[in-house]
Amino acid sequence: MTLDESQLAAIATACSQRFTIINGGAGAGKTTIIKEIAQRLSDAGEKIELCAFAGKAAARLKEATGFPAATIHRMLQSDSIRFMRGKLIDVTVIVDEASMVSGDIMAEITRRGPKRLILVGDQAQLPPVGKGQPFHDTITLRADLVRTLTTCYRNSEAVYKAATLIRAGKIPSMADDSENEVWRVMHTGGADATHRAILGLVRAGKIDFDHDILLCPRNGDSAGQACAVRSLNQDIVDIVNRPELNEWSDEAQAYEPTARSSRDLVLSDAPDEDGSPIRPGDRVINTKNYSEHDVWNGTTGEVHAVDAEGGIWVRLDTPIVDKAANAKGEASYTDMVLFDKDMRKTLQHAYALTVHKAQGSQYRRVFVVCLGRDAFALLDRSLIYTAVTRTQKECRVLGETGAFIDGIHRVRHKRTVIQELANAESEASE
Repeated sequence: MTLDESQLAAIATACSQRFTIINGGAGAGKTTIIKEIAQRLSDAGEKIELCAFAGKAAARLKEATGFPAATIHRMLQSDSIRFMRGKLIDVTVIVDEASMVSGDIMAEITRRGPKRLILVGDQAQLPPVGKGQPFHDTITLRADLVRTLTTCYRNSEAVYKAATLIRAGKIPSMADDSENEVWRVMHTGGADATHRAILGLVRAGKIDFDHDILLCPRNGDSAGQACAVRSLNQDIVDIVNRPELNEWSDEAQAYEPTARSSRDLVLSDAPDEDGSPIRPGDRVINTKNYSEHDVWNGTTGEVHAVDAEGGIWVRLDTPIVDKAANAKGEASYTDMVLFDKDMRKTLQHAYALTVHKAQGSQYRRVFVVCLGRDAFALLDRSLIYTAVTRTQKECRVLGETGAFIDGIHRVRHKRTVIQELANAESEASE
């Protein structure tokens, strides 16, 4: 691939400076740049470690670059309480999807003094859920450290054209088709009407949850608030995975992950955090870090079986290190994890997710909910842009068209300590 001037400048800066930020929108070639930087520095004899906040992002990074990649927590050897990794003075650390990384996690990386630290991300995406927004603030306060990628290499594709316009605060067309992508904005009405429309799509088989996702601004309350993550998951699971549709598969009967006999793997139910039964075949997401199992908050997968002791076997979307095999000196990965009675409490259904939970992931089809009721605290340009850019092939915006348009025009700013200190310094110098 021929690199443009902005990409060449980013590579040169990253390979020569101790700290660099590479900022670019969807389709700007960020992963290509990471691969090129890693290859050049590796050829020069530097030790390289690639990482990302989310497990899916790390897996995608490994696949796209050919270099090993891990979650930040795994790289820093988290034990769920503290980070056990020592100094990184001889290591170049490249962080992908760096806009997701909170101030406290970024501090854990920087305090270990890596030889080089290269942050790659998109300033237009949502800021971190946790404390601070170091990626965003550093771009604003230290422009000299930033290299911005300016060319979109997928700008002829429908979803990426829409995403580029949204990123710039402009309104995309309501419908567009390109060679590989489909973009639609569909007015389905308010929360109740859109909820019914989504369930209609599910019943008609228009959403394949092995590859597709519903993204909402809010989780919703326990009372079943329409068109929110909780209520959609509760209703969808009763459509796609009713008990009478389950069959004990040959694969499940043959699978024997531990010394427990296969007859102990049964098609029973276990409640999720909201009280809904979790059944074999359900899509689920984990909401807590379990470092001993290499399973982190945001890990997704499909329930393989619920055993007689109440444990839930989950086949993960992204394979993890098989610690048992590695303890024997065998480098191996596994996609099957047992969530015991305590761990299973942090599993939730994952047919619908919040946009924050989907960061770092990619899906074939993405259905984005935009409602006027979510405008006050949630629906803004960064959330819509982040949701749309989770798409690989097709994106459909559902809800109220006016809320979608107003959201693109709405920009919120997260106040941080770094900003306050910078403002105080600026005022003092005047």
